[in-house]
Amino acid sequence: MRIRYQDGRARVTGAALDVRLTLCDSAQAFHFVPSGAGYAGRCAGRDVRVEPAGGGFDIVAARGDLPFWRRYLDLDRDYANLFAGAPPHPMAGRAIARLPGLRVLNQPPWEALFQFILSSNNNVARIRSLVRRLSDEFGERGEMGVAGIPSPGALIAAGEGALRAAGVGYRARYLIGAAAAVADGFPLSGLASLPLAEARKALTGLPGVGDKVADCVLLFGCGHADAFPVDVWVERLMRGWFGEDCGRRAMGDRGRLRFGANAGLIQQYLFHCARLGLLEDFESGEAQ
Repeated sequence: MRIRYQDGRARVTGAALDVRLTLCDSAQAFHFVPSGAGYAGRCAGRDVRVEPAGGGFDIVAARGDLPFWRRYLDLDRDYANLFAGAPPHPMAGRAIARLPGLRVLNQPPWEALFQFILSSNNNVARIRSLVRRLSDEFGERGEMGVAGIPSPGALIAAGEGALRAAGVGYRARYLIGAAAAVADGFPLSGLASLPLAEARKALTGLPGVGDKVADCVLLFGCGHADAFPVDVWVERLMRGWFGEDCGRRAMGDRGRLRFGANAGLIQQYLFHCARLGLLEDFESGEAQ
C-alpha cells in the first residue's frame, strides 16, 4: 500500500476499497452521505470524504487525521491474503471473491454502539434514516457540512422525549440508558482488550444490547475479528448454506468454530451476499 498526501488529499493505492460498498451499502456504518464523487462523514470530531480515484481511492481529510482514517478503513489488513490459510469453505470463498473491495471498518466503539442499538428490529433504510436524523438534530456539524453521531452527553441533554419525537420510539430509553452508562464510566474503550466472552458479557449489561448488537459493536467498534453477529440473514445462511440447526447464540459459537479467528470478517461477506441474493445459484450441499 502507498499513501501520497498533497493539497488536503491522500491518494491510496495498493489497497482494495469499494467506497460505496464499505461505507454505505454493507450495513456496517449508517452515517456517511453522498458527497462529490464519494461519501463524506464526521467521526470522533474528524471530517472525511472518501472518493474512488484512478488506481485506488482518495481520502480527503486533515493530514494529522490520516492515521485515524487509515485504521478506520482497516487499510493495514492484507485482505488479499487474509484467508489464504483458512480451511476450505466453498460458500465463504465465493462470497469473498464476489466482494473484493469490501473492508470491515474499525469504528469508534460509541459510534458502533449508537448505531446498532438503533438497528434492533429495523431494516437498513430505516436505520440510516434514524442515524442521520439524530445526527443532524443532536450531533456536531463539521466543515464538510456533515453532522457526526451525537455524543452520550448530547443525547442525555436532549432527553428521551426529544429522541422519541425524532422517531426512535422505544429505542429512545435504550439510547439514553447506554449514554448514561458511558458518561458514568462504563469502560467502552477497554472492551477491545478483553477476551470476547468477557467483552460481550459487559456489553449485554447495557440497556438495549443483546447478543447480536453486542457482537456488532465488538466486531465493528472494538476490533474483535472473531465476533460473529447473528441476525435473521446470518441465521438463514448458516442453516441453509452450512447445515447449522441451533439457536442464534449457539450459531455464533458455531460460526467462530467454523471460520476461526477471522470469523466476523467472513460473516460480513456472507451476510452481504445473503441479504442481496448474490449467491443464489450456489447449492447449499457443497458448503457443508
